[in-house]
Amino acid sequence: MQAVQIVPRLPPPFEGVGSYATALAGALGERSGVQERFVVGDPSWRGGAAGGARAVARRRAADLLTALEETDGPVLLHYAGYGYHSRGCPVWLVKGLLRWRGGAPHRRLVTLFHEVWASGPPWRSSFWLLPLQRRLAAALIRASDALATSLPLYRTLLLPWAGGREIVVMPVFSTVGEPAVAPPWSERTPRIVVFGGEGVRRRAYGPFLSALARAARVLGAVEICDIGAGIGASALPAEAGGVPIRALGPLPGPEVSALLLDSTAGFLAYPPAFLAKSTVFAAYCAHGTLPVCAWEGPLQEPPAAGHYWDAAGTGDFQSMAGAAQAWYAGHSLERQAAVFHGLLAGEAAVR
Repeated sequence: MQAVQIVPRLPPPFEGVGSYATALAGALGERSGVQERFVVGDPSWRGGAAGGARAVARRRAADLLTALEETDGPVLLHYAGYGYHSRGCPVWLVKGLLRWRGGAPHRRLVTLFHEVWASGPPWRSSFWLLPLQRRLAAALIRASDALATSLPLYRTLLLPWAGGREIVVMPVFSTVGEPAVAPPWSERTPRIVVFGGEGVRRRAYGPFLSALARAARVLGAVEICDIGAGIGASALPAEAGGVPIRALGPLPGPEVSALLLDSTAGFLAYPPAFLAKSTVFAAYCAHGTLPVCAWEGPLQEPPAAGHYWDAAGTGDFQSMAGAAQAWYAGHSLERQAAVFHGLLAGEAAVR
């Protein structure tokens, strides 16, 4: 099978959706011999880690069709509206896919919704653009042969347009590896890792610095390691809770994996109800590293109870780390490759 994945961007540096798509392509190739190439929605993209990739020339439907020319195999769209348009309304993307899909009845479109639509108060553009964002999502659902998402919440929002079809729900996997064996939590270096995109890490060092400091004190951390691009060492706090912060910059996946395997905890400032769509949270779980997740406001339902520490109170941290790793095993990269192979081939997905 030859397949195409459409993504907003590709790494390097670390990019959540692009890293996910790259890892999935590798797993599909190893498991089922699927030959993958990428179409990148960002016209400024000039190449990266993934081979066989082509960027659209401009964000227009005609340019997407050009990038998809001679593509009659299945297409997997990674949909995150704001990744393809600054206001979350990628009309060009949806129009182009509808034209491609209608050009030949045998063409197959699978859409994975990493996001659905945004909402906000009347003084934010998302309030006024919500109807258009919903219409675009509905058009994609109707045009797609198979549907998937990472959150039960998203499935509920998308179901009214699905026409009774199944929407597969799978939390995302780790994009920096899945170690077969993890060392016991008690034998690791008492270290906290802060990993991910620039925005996520800036939250950790801004409004959630006090939560990070408390976690460092309670866990007896000897250091905090920052991994990722976009924040220079001079912009990082020198310490949190008296524990020094060390900037490592962007690292290759294997090096991130090795550091997580030797660390007791990973910190993430992220809404609990959306943790299942975070590749950073997935990386902490996959490595048996205690996820420490801080957020303000009422706690919503997490992906699974007891699978992270909210940096308040105390608990059996080793048991929490083990529970997170066990939860992750149910939707590993290998399992998801089997599911997506079924969706792309039009077969019953292996669950």
